[in-house]
Amino acid sequence: MNCLEKKSPDANPECKGRTIELNPGSACPAPLICPLPTEPPSHRLKKPPQPALVALTPHPDEAAQQHLVQNIMGSAQEHQKLQADLQAGVDQQQMQLADMRAEQYKQSNKPLRMEEVQFARSMDPEADDLRNPPCYLPQQGDELPHKDQLMPMGPIGPWASGKVDWSPMAGITGTRPVVDRYSITRYSPNEWRTRNHETVQVVNASLGRADKNRFSSTTEFLRLSALVDKSQKETTDKLRIRSQLIGKWKNTLENAIKAMADEISTMEVERIKLRKSMVVLGVPESIAKECIEKRATRPDTELVRDQVEEELVNELALIAEIRRLLMKTLDDFNSQQVENRTARQRLEYDWSDKKESYEIDTLNTGLNNCSRTIMFRPGAVRQPPEQASEKYWEHFSMETLDECEKCRLKSVALRNTLNSTLMNAARDIRTQADVVEKALTSRINCTQEAVQRFENDLKNILQGTADVENRIEQMKRRINSFDASMKVAQTRMDNRSYRPNVENCRDLAQQELIDGVHTIQSSVSALLHELEEAERVKTDLVNSRARLEREIMLKRRSLFIDRERCMLMRSYYPSANTLSGAAVS
Repeated sequence: MNCLEKKSPDANPECKGRTIELNPGSACPAPLICPLPTEPPSHRLKKPPQPALVALTPHPDEAAQQHLVQNIMGSAQEHQKLQADLQAGVDQQQMQLADMRAEQYKQSNKPLRMEEVQFARSMDPEADDLRNPPCYLPQQGDELPHKDQLMPMGPIGPWASGKVDWSPMAGITGTRPVVDRYSITRYSPNEWRTRNHETVQVVNASLGRADKNRFSSTTEFLRLSALVDKSQKETTDKLRIRSQLIGKWKNTLENAIKAMADEISTMEVERIKLRKSMVVLGVPESIAKECIEKRATRPDTELVRDQVEEELVNELALIAEIRRLLMKTLDDFNSQQVENRTARQRLEYDWSDKKESYEIDTLNTGLNNCSRTIMFRPGAVRQPPEQASEKYWEHFSMETLDECEKCRLKSVALRNTLNSTLMNAARDIRTQADVVEKALTSRINCTQEAVQRFENDLKNILQGTADVENRIEQMKRRINSFDASMKVAQTRMDNRSYRPNVENCRDLAQQELIDGVHTIQSSVSALLHELEEAERVKTDLVNSRARLEREIMLKRRSLFIDRERCMLMRSYYPSANTLSGAAVS
């Protein structure tokens, strides 16, 4: 940054006419903003030359008129031109000032060079005490005068024809010069250097506060880091003790779960025959339910309650009645088995919770500041109101073990006194299955006939659609054939419109041309009407085709469900001997 700075005569003479360079050793460091360029040359117009005088003496009235034009009208016009030139000069100066400010803003946004930063940080602190001030800071003799010593301004001379303007500071000090018509100055050099002094003081104060903040933040960080490390170590030790306690409870629950599982298996062996017969009874029930569910997926209009649906519902009701008869014998036994499973499930839930808690505490014990899985968890510090205490946790675990042990002892007593009784119930399930299969076969045959009929209709619809499309294309070509005739008629009429004057009359040929155009238009309109009718016929055929295709698709899906799914599942239907329980070993 180099700029030539000109100072007042009472300023430091070493700065006059020298090139300022930005370095710590120079006597006059460069200001942050270069001074404004010199004012542009004045745009005041010179006085126009006077016209040459002629020898003839004008008429007195003409002489008075010429005198009026030269002395009055000429002065007004000259004043208007002068005002316009003055405004143009002010606008040009404002544009130059705006360009300079934009350039200074760009320079301020650029990163500072290290030598500039070092120069600002290592500036002589005694330079602000007016011992060796730079050229851009207050100089000797810049002290503001006392308020009582202020003198009123003198009259405005002819050299300052502009309006007097005062700034707040200039109004106090009395150093504000009079503003003439070409001046854009607002502050004096003393005020400019005072402003620079204030800026340097603010910057130095900010840097001092930054140094204090750096020292305090470093010491506070060291103290808090030691405190956090100590708290983290104590927390790790407590987590390790807690995980060991949870591990012991987890092992105890594993032993209790194993004992309860052995008791449940023993009770299952005692009633194996009844269970197998009930399993066999579940096969036809599953088949009937599956058939009803598959037929419930029939699409749209195929979802009807036909004879097959009613027979399947009757079959499912018959199987449910037989199951209720068999379950009546096993009420007490199943009740105890449910209690056993509930006790085991309660143990498993408690064991699962303790296992998860043990894994979490073990994981937390191994976490440290260098772990790769740590992150911020918003809301983790909040303690839920339903969180239990450690005393209640121990009471709950002990109560679970006691309740499950009592249930196991009761199951052992019931198993020792339970007499296995099985009820053999053979019902007419096979007959009902035959009725269902007969109704299903009849429904399949009826659906196949409907599909065959709709496929034949679809072939006819496709053929009719193809014929209509060919007819539409033919009609379009015929309509396009009238374009040439219309072009000829319109071209003839356009050419005849250029006939000159009276020749451009509505003769017989003109009327014939108009009638020909109307004839062509009516013919095209008639063909377009026929074309629209053909399009509507095509639309109807397309809709009929879509409806037939949809009906065929729906019936094929229904046929697939009845023939490929239901009939295939019913082929695995158990025999009467198996349903009676005689084949169960």
